[in-house]
Amino acid sequence: MTSHDQDGDGEDARARLIRHVDDLCAGTAPSGPRELSDRAALLVACGLVEPRIVDVVLARLHRNLPFPTVGGFHQLRVIEEQRHDLRRLLGTPLPSVLRVALRTRLADLDRRYVSLRTGFTRGAGVFAYRIKDIRADRRRGVHLDPEDRGRLFDALASTPTRAPVPMVPRTMVELGTAAAAYGQREMGRVVLPHRVQAVVESLPSLPRIRADNRRLPEMYTALLMEVGGLYDRLIRAYVRGGRSVEEIRLQFDAETEVVGLAGDLCRLRETAATPGVPPARDGFTTLTGMGAAIDEVWAEVVERAVAFRELVESVETRADAAVSEAARLDDIAREHGVRPPSTVHAPSPADLTAEHLAARAGDRMLSTEAMRRLRGQIDPER
Repeated sequence: MTSHDQDGDGEDARARLIRHVDDLCAGTAPSGPRELSDRAALLVACGLVEPRIVDVVLARLHRNLPFPTVGGFHQLRVIEEQRHDLRRLLGTPLPSVLRVALRTRLADLDRRYVSLRTGFTRGAGVFAYRIKDIRADRRRGVHLDPEDRGRLFDALASTPTRAPVPMVPRTMVELGTAAAAYGQREMGRVVLPHRVQAVVESLPSLPRIRADNRRLPEMYTALLMEVGGLYDRLIRAYVRGGRSVEEIRLQFDAETEVVGLAGDLCRLRETAATPGVPPARDGFTTLTGMGAAIDEVWAEVVERAVAFRELVESVETRADAAVSEAARLDDIAREHGVRPPSTVHAPSPADLTAEHLAARAGDRMLSTEAMRRLRGQIDPER
């Protein structure tokens, strides 16, 4: 069963896309690949940066050149959202103890963000640092200046993620619960006598201050997540399908398509977040609340995303057919004692010897002919 078959029977691509957007906004999306790959996150982040940075990102991706990694760009969104919540809470009246705790947590997150950003902008081992190499990369259009790397990193902090974000304590009771939970975790790392350990384990479990099912803030971010996920599905289908989908891969520039969709969705998200714009309801809706002109644009963006999903599903179908055919041929080969065609050929010592001896076939033929000519001179009767 293909991945799009699992989305729902009897639904067209548009209905499946809208339902998935609704599920992402409600926090009820089905399990599966939860996060965007780093490559998809880079493409989505291109919707928030200048065109010159987009051109370099696309050039590097098309050449399969790497970017600095931070262990998964999705974690940046979690850090950024926590920092945003902390700053908002610190702007409200709070008990002094809670304020000190929140400031300490914010300082820790700020240090972590700056550390990750510094590692990304330095790009050790990824971007050229010698003048000669920098000039060569600029001629090829694959060099990013440190300032532009910083802008790209900040954009990556706004890419969507489905990772649950730890809730920030908002009251003294929640702060006490968080502190108790931390103490209980630390106590679990200490080797205690069996009698004391039994007492600790008998304590009631403390509630976790954490959101188990993440809800994406609105439909624009949810559709960004959907588009990035479709791109990852397409890349996996290319790998799975091999030569059967090579013609499609050569005709379709998926990276540019995702960047175009991301740019439109980021503009819509920014406009929807401006003061005075009435928020749309949770989940998918055709009425953005920003006027008829924006509603028409939104309809065009959705239609473009639907077309992208239809193409991805068709590629997945062809790739699945290729995998099934390869498996059928493998079964036939095994029944007849032949090496399956899809297996990697590992030459045996006899194969290597035969290849080496075959390379000397010309020498053997010349030697044989020379000996026969010499024999003909010695004994012309025979």
